[in-house]
Amino acid sequence: MKKIVGVTLLFLTVFCMNLFAAGKQEEKTYNPNSPVTLTLGGYGDLETAYKAVVESEDFKSKYPNIKLKFVMNDFAAHHDRLTTAIAAGKGAFEIEALEVGYIAKFVAEGGLTNLAKSPFNAKKYINDIVKFAVSNATTKDGKIIAIPVDIAPAVMFYRKSLAEKAGIDLSDVKSWDEYIEKGRKLTTDKDGDGKIDQFALASPEAVWEIPLNGGKGGWFDKNGNALEPKERFIAVLKLVKKIREAGIDADLEAWSQSWLASFKTGLVATHFSGAWWGGALRTWVAPKLKGDWRVAYPPGKALASIGGSYLSIPEQIPYEKKLPAWEVVKYLTTNPKAQLITFKTIDAFPSLTTVFNDPIMDEPVPYFGNQKVRKLYGEIAMKIPENKVSKYDVIARDIWITAVTNVIIGKSSVEDAYDKAKQQIENRIQ
Repeated sequence: MKKIVGVTLLFLTVFCMNLFAAGKQEEKTYNPNSPVTLTLGGYGDLETAYKAVVESEDFKSKYPNIKLKFVMNDFAAHHDRLTTAIAAGKGAFEIEALEVGYIAKFVAEGGLTNLAKSPFNAKKYINDIVKFAVSNATTKDGKIIAIPVDIAPAVMFYRKSLAEKAGIDLSDVKSWDEYIEKGRKLTTDKDGDGKIDQFALASPEAVWEIPLNGGKGGWFDKNGNALEPKERFIAVLKLVKKIREAGIDADLEAWSQSWLASFKTGLVATHFSGAWWGGALRTWVAPKLKGDWRVAYPPGKALASIGGSYLSIPEQIPYEKKLPAWEVVKYLTTNPKAQLITFKTIDAFPSLTTVFNDPIMDEPVPYFGNQKVRKLYGEIAMKIPENKVSKYDVIARDIWITAVTNVIIGKSSVEDAYDKAKQQIENRIQ
């Protein structure tokens, strides 16, 4: 009996010592004197912006021993690689960028470090980040799986010259019905050959996210019921149906060559997107149209976010590298200098509200006819409502997009599309 008790006590002693050691490890902090090389995986032109940040004197003075490498890919390939690496439990980089539309996917599948817990304690540092963006990466049980680095308040971009020629004003459209009526005037046969060669917008699919706050969260009510309240989702399906029936869209597939060309040829007069689209127009989509494109609230001053980048640290990364990785993530997302460098470099609108009052935000932008578009972006961003994501959001969104498409092409009625989508979502999550 004494032998059993002795062995038991020995086991408990060793267990407690290991537990204490693990706890001590979790209490470690970043050692600025320890050289480390980190890799950031991303997409698009994020490398251009973040490289400018890490090469700044401020970053180098704070983190002289951190070297940051970049592995960039196109949008889809980057997220596919990250998905594969997370599933395999290996192959992810120390810091991974995420587009907001993928947040729900990683909430569902896991694999990203909860930055709300010690030693990261993200909640201490993100009070000045715009609330809706933080909410998009916060699960219902309080986990923060990524930190927003830039945001995309949704606006309507429009060609001022085309609106004036049609005899309409698009600077303050009061409702979607008013937009459709003005869209009829924008849709015309410019060269008189009997074929319409100017449309109000590229496709009805460009508007469905606006009334649903960008489709980030909000797919389930507080009781877990999908697509409720019903009226909210029915209204969206009716809207895309009205637009198609009005004949004011060019029926172009997003990101196709003809779609991209439409914004510089005059085939399309308006577009709904996040603030980032302004940078795309200015730099590579339609740079020669400087002074003609303008920006306004979506119809009825609808509030939404379409797009936005986040930074995360995969769970599979060794603990000793998570600490410096967190320092980089924290700097890029919460340091005003870093946020402004990113904004000036690639037009990615800052997530940090303390820079909304920077003088640069009040500057007129020549590309948009000297309109103070940045001030408008900030005004919208501060009003966008919060939505927490759930692990089922990615399922709901995919099914909903099919419902929208079926209504647009006339394959389903509004009621049938809604009922089928609701049933499919409920079947998938049971």
